[in-house]
Amino acid sequence: MSQEIVEKSIGEKLKPPKRKNLRESCNCLMGNDIGAYNSCGNLCKYCYANSNKVLVKENMKKHIETSPFLIGKGEEGDKITEAKQKSWIIDDSQISFIY
Repeated sequence: MSQEIVEKSIGEKLKPPKRKNLRESCNCLMGNDIGAYNSCGNLCKYCYANSNKVLVKENMKKHIETSPFLIGKGEEGDKITEAKQKSWIIDDSQISFIY
């Protein structure tokens, strides 16, 4: 999704870091995959990450709220790496209005 679409959907203005598009014709704001295939309950028709609606529903049942994993719990050999998170939402104090 483009920055404009994300901003419209969350009702906030964003200031994302500058980065090169992953593909020449791609205008997607997010360039990193997070999660697992067949795990998103939004079931968008165009999504490459969901290929099986039944499997999505099964995987969502395996979600454990206290687990650091999207589906299920850790297994021997799994490696968890903490990722630094920074909000892209522009604080109201950073917005200047032009009248």
